[in-house]
Amino acid sequence: MPRKPRIHVPGGFYHVILRGNGRQAIFFDSTDRQTWEDLLQASLHRYEHRLHAYCWMTNHIHMAVQAGTEPLARFMSHLASRYARYLNRKLRRPGHLFERRYRAILVQADSYLQELVRYIHLNPVRARMVDDLADYVWSSHHAYLGKTCPSWLTRDYLWQQFGSNEQQARTRYREFLNQLPSGATLAALRQGTATDDRLIGDDAWTQNVLNQALAAQATQPAPTLDELIIEVCQRHQVSEAMLASRSRSRKHATIRAEIALQATEQNIATLSEIARRFGRAHSGLSRTLNRLRDQSR
Repeated sequence: MPRKPRIHVPGGFYHVILRGNGRQAIFFDSTDRQTWEDLLQASLHRYEHRLHAYCWMTNHIHMAVQAGTEPLARFMSHLASRYARYLNRKLRRPGHLFERRYRAILVQADSYLQELVRYIHLNPVRARMVDDLADYVWSSHHAYLGKTCPSWLTRDYLWQQFGSNEQQARTRYREFLNQLPSGATLAALRQGTATDDRLIGDDAWTQNVLNQALAAQATQPAPTLDELIIEVCQRHQVSEAMLASRSRSRKHATIRAEIALQATEQNIATLSEIARRFGRAHSGLSRTLNRLRDQSR
């Protein structure tokens, strides 16, 4: 079944989850996490997004991101590709660092944003990495307790929801953190709603978002195949000629499959058309495409 297109809502709040490919580690030391934060700061500035909460685990990350006018996908592609190049150079290895597709769940802010921040901050405890959040330094939890706040973290928006002044906000945040969320809330924060895994909110809000997304899609035509190939090639720093060469590079095969996946999901081109474009057998491209689908589930 084709994946549903991502929903872009300027000003919308998203729970973003990005995992290492095959659940492999993406951070090996404090220098790696600091490099990630430096790249994150630059990407937030470039795309005018806001970060309201974060947690850097060993093999994945969680963020509460408020999107600007640019789609979240561009921000995530820019950030992830630059960090992947850094780490691959450091480890002297090729290949994909992250899963091909990050998760992004659009959250109804007035009902679930506080729940999302608590969920993100409690990740190290749920994973049994620490018993006390005070012992885990790689999250925004400490900033919400009133300690040093990075310049690239937007804290005051949530603080204002917890209290009318800093002292009250810190106290109520700490109390809220100790309350247990319901199982249904946890499931929604992980997977979205039962009817749409891209959203978490009440029925009226969800339907309104979907209606607006459908209206936006009707006025924004899908890219052409040429435009799609250019975008993917630029992201992976390859040329179309490389993909059409006789090389049996696994990297190139995976990129061709990524183009085929996006083209077929968006009804831009058929698998046969992609195979002809790159001079490949339909059967071989289909096998690689199926492996890519399996890896991104």
